[in-house]
This record gives sequence, structure tokens and C-alpha cells, in this order.
Amino acid sequence: MKRKGWLVGILTAGLLLAAGIVRSEPAGLLSVENKYIKVYLNNSDEETGRFAVDVTGGDYERADDDNKPLIYGRPRPWTSFTTLRIDGADYVFGKATHKRAGAGLPGGEMLQAPRLANHQLTMKCQYGTIVVEQILDITRSPSTGALDTARIRYILTNQGTAPAELGLRVLLDTMVGDNDGAPFRVGDHEVTTDRSFAGKDCPDFWQAFDSMAKPAVIAQGTLKGGDVTTPDRIAFTNWGKAADNPWEIPLEEGADFTREGEDELDSALAMFWLPRTVKPGDSMQVVIDYGLGGITFSPGNTYLGISAPAEVAYSISDPRTYLIIMYLEHRGEAKAENVRIRLELPPGLVSTAGTTEVRLAELIPGVTKQFSWEVRPDGSFSGDASFAIQVTGDHLEANQVTRKIRIIGPPRVEGVLKIPAVRVVDNHWDPYPLPVTVTLRNRGEAATGGLKAVLTGDAGFRLADGERSEKFLGNLGPQEETTVTWQVVPNPGAPHGRLQAEVTGAGIRPERLQADAEIPPLPFELALSGAARPLPGQVYLVDVSAYNLSDTTQFNLDIRYDPKQLRLVSVSRGTFLVEDNGLSRWSGGTINGRNGTATGISGSRSQPFSGSQVTLARLNFIVVGSGTGRIQTGAFQLRDAAGRELPGEPASLQYQIGEESQ
Repeated sequence: MKRKGWLVGILTAGLLLAAGIVRSEPAGLLSVENKYIKVYLNNSDEETGRFAVDVTGGDYERADDDNKPLIYGRPRPWTSFTTLRIDGADYVFGKATHKRAGAGLPGGEMLQAPRLANHQLTMKCQYGTIVVEQILDITRSPSTGALDTARIRYILTNQGTAPAELGLRVLLDTMVGDNDGAPFRVGDHEVTTDRSFAGKDCPDFWQAFDSMAKPAVIAQGTLKGGDVTTPDRIAFTNWGKAADNPWEIPLEEGADFTREGEDELDSALAMFWLPRTVKPGDSMQVVIDYGLGGITFSPGNTYLGISAPAEVAYSISDPRTYLIIMYLEHRGEAKAENVRIRLELPPGLVSTAGTTEVRLAELIPGVTKQFSWEVRPDGSFSGDASFAIQVTGDHLEANQVTRKIRIIGPPRVEGVLKIPAVRVVDNHWDPYPLPVTVTLRNRGEAATGGLKAVLTGDAGFRLADGERSEKFLGNLGPQEETTVTWQVVPNPGAPHGRLQAEVTGAGIRPERLQADAEIPPLPFELALSGAARPLPGQVYLVDVSAYNLSDTTQFNLDIRYDPKQLRLVSVSRGTFLVEDNGLSRWSGGTINGRNGTATGISGSRSQPFSGSQVTLARLNFIVVGSGTGRIQTGAFQLRDAAGRELPGEPASLQYQIGEESQ
């Protein structure tokens, strides 16, 4: 039995609103779609979180690609899966499976079940201290310029206290229309057997289609540019071999794409992001683009096709090259000789190799060849243009193919960092925490991707508990604007604070923003706290606490109480007098049980203390009477490191002694 016949069942139809379109989906599926493609996510109890991609309308100049698959996934996705390598151990994203694709790999604890919101399919799982989020949506293709590409995004966050080694492998079970074993087209190569590319050999993109004459579907995976995360390695092989080996794949030179252990062609690819160190609180992000490819054909006995980006961007800070690929099929009857292939570039584009011509001594009939050129914008022109490739030769029908291209200027991101004014309301800062914002606007011609903003501060501010300094903002198109917010709190004792944000992204110079704010001091407050209804004969503990201290080094305190109701046994030091794991100078004062006073309770620190709350002392009473009473502070002094006295009001605690239980 072939593995793609394993899933059989009757699925109940349901209604789903996806990307503004209502579609009837089988049970256990979520989808987001538009007029070009559909991305759908397995929401069933098995293989939860796995995804697939279909064409909906596709290329509107053709009808033969409508409703065809790009990733195998009918009736529910399970054959494409993602391996997480965490500190040397391998896991599968989502739930574990008993099927061939990732069998034996442990799954994660689901923190957020699959859901559709804001035209995105999201899911979140936890693996110990590592949280992994998968986000699927639709983005614009660099080849066609249309919204016909699935964006597959993973964010791996280290929520632990130690660094972690995190890696990722994503297996795509490609299916180009009805062809489950279509060859891959990578640069100058038609890949029909096991092969891998790594490092600088990774191309800008790869394509898959079965026939130049009448390709049912043209698929394209983008490996460079925009917010795409270029893999460390990409391997092309048969699906069975990749499914059986969740990380390393034993590639065999010359082995075709016949499914491991079976007799059908079944091509697939795996992309690797090798393990790297991620510090506590930091994240690793991987973005993959896969969808429809754009090829311009010129039919004839010399059948030509060219593929290139619809747009290329000139970048000041991050210059990059772009790949132009030509497919040539000789359909004539005679062997062609002295073949000349010439690329004609418009102003604004230059060949990085310096040459734009290829010569072949001969070309055999029926042979398909691929050629590629690296080009780059030189900044001399921006706007709409076109380039052409001419092919001539002896015994060869001359032909030419032309493709439009837009050369655009670089992105230019400007930003503003804003800190709201801090006020004191009822002895507290308001607002608290502070919503600090960075607003970014792209005033350039090109989009930028992989936008990231990192917020840091001086001694005046710190991030609120649970907040992260690093924020991922994704893409920002020309003239688009976006805002990101952090929750920040002032540090007690700081008169002012400064925050800085650094914004980075593809093709832009780092943008450094800064803002300052005054931090009004919080008034000092003294407080007594204890049970409101102490019981006769019981120990009654009362804490003397100070709020909103700034550079405080010493205190002196008197206490008054009713000796008919309470007997003060002792006075203990508070946390104010514990520093560097040692004890500071302390005096429990003099207790006068007849008068109901404790005088000269004092202590001093070697290092000044600033903080929102601290305990100065603890009063240890025994309840000896009954009725309602009050404990009060008498004379008190608090001084800072400069010897200045901190003003404040006396504190009191009212209590009512309860009845003794029978």
C-alpha cells in the first residue's frame, strides 16, 4: 500500500471565514486563501499543526493550474513536517505521530491550538523551556509580484535561564499539480537525483515544473531576499527518505526520486537551519516563502522561458545580487551548432560576472538546458524596464524572450520613540507600567523585511516583568507605517531616564532612536501592617514598612501601643538591614512594657537603598487583653546617603481583639 493512500475517511463540512472569503472546509481543517492560493492547517487530533498549499485561481492567464496542489495534503496534511533540534535532541512541531512522517519523534505541549485570526493560521507549542510558534499566511511573490506565495514562519523563544542550542529542519512534500515527482530547477541545474546545496551555493530560488511545453503548475521556493531566512543547507531527495530520517538525510549520488521502499517518483526537499546559541529571553526566527513561480515563455522550435524577480531593489547598506534563469529546449530536427545566447540588460542593471553572453558548440534536439546570470542594480536608474534574451545558431531557429522588471530605490525607514509623561497619583506612578512606543514609517521605494526593534534603557527605566526587549515587526512596504509597544517601569530614586531603540531590517541602515523623560519622585510613606483581629494569648506580628525609598541609609523609630492589650516581647530587624547576604547595624531599641513604648529602634546600611517597598522592623507582640486598640509610630527619622532627612507622616494600625475560641 502506498503511503499517500493511508488517510481515508468521511469528513464533515463546516463553514470557515478565511481571508475574507467564506469556504466550506472538511472538519479538522483551518485555511486562509485568496484568488491565487490556499494555505490550510491540520486542526484534527492527529498530526495537528501540519500544513499544505493548494492553487485556487493561480495564474489568471491559464486555467490548467486551478485547484491543483503545491504541497501534498489531501484530505488532511501530514506528510510535510518540521523537526526541532533542541540541545541535541529532536522533536516534531505539533503533536507526535505514528505515521511514517516523523514517527517516533516526541511532540510538544500545546500552548495554543490552531486558530485563524487576522488572516493568519497560528499555533504554539512548548518543549521544556522553549516555546515555538508557527505562523502561516499569504505574501507577495518576488517572481510574479502577486499575492500567490505561502509564508511559513517559526519563532523559537528561550524562556529558560540558560542558553539553548536551537535548530530547525522543514520538510516540504512538493506536489506540482498532478505530478508528485517533478524535477527541481536550481540555477543552472535540473535536479532529478539526490543533491544538496549549502552556504554560498544556495541559490536565490528554486522552481519545480514537469514540462516546458505545458507545465501544469510552476512552483517556486524563495531562499534569499525580503524577510526570508536563507537556510544553511537545502537537500533535494525522495519523500520516503526524508520522512524516515527526521534530521540528517543519507543522500546517495545518482539516486532518483523514487520513494524509499516503493516504486513511485515522489520528490521532496528539506531546508536546514543548523543549531545556534539562543540566550535566555531571546528568540530565533525562520521565514520560508513557497508558492507560485513566474516564467515568461516564447514558444517555437527554439522554446525559451525566463524567470526572474518582478522587482529588484537597489540597496545602499546591503547590496545584493539577483538571479535570472533561462530555460532552452531545442525542438528542431537537426543538431544546432555555434549557438549564441545573449542577455540584454536595461540601464540600472549590470552583470556581476561582467559578461552577458554564453556560447555552445552544439545543441542536440530534444535537450532542455538551463542558464543563469547574476545581476545587480547599480543605482543609475529606477523605474519600469525590461530585459531580453536572444538565442541564435546554425541549424537553429532564432528566438527571443522578453520579461518586464521594475528597478526600485532602497527602503528608508524613519522612526519616533515616545515615552508618555509620568505623573504621581495617590503616591503611585501613573501610568504604570508605561506604554513606550516606536512608530516606524518606510519613506523609501522598496519594502523592507525582517524588521526588528530592540529597546534598552539606562538606570532610570527597566522592562516590566514578562516584557522582552526584542520585537519582530516583519515587513514594511513603501509608505507603510507600523507601531510597536513595550511596557516599561521607572526605577525608584532615578530623577530621569533615557530609552534607546535600535531598528534593523533588510536593506536599511540601522535606525537608532532615543527619548528622555523626567521621573517625579514618589513621596515616602511609612506603614504598619498586621492582622486586623488578633486573638487573646496569641502571637501578634506587626511589620513596620517603608514605601518609595530613595538612597536611604538609616532610620530611627519609636513605637506606642496599649500595654493593657498587648505585650511587646521583642523587635526584629527587617529586610532593609540585610545587604550582600550579610546583616547591617541594628538596634531593637528599649522596650517599656509599663508605658507601652519602644524607643530607639534603629539601623543603618553601608550601601544606600532605593525601592518601592521594604520592611524596616517587625514587632513581636503577645495579646494579653481585649477590645479595640491602635499601634502608632512616634518620633521617626529616615536619612539618605547625604544625611538629608526624608519627610513623612506617622503611621498607625487599628485592631480589634477577637474572642477566644471555646
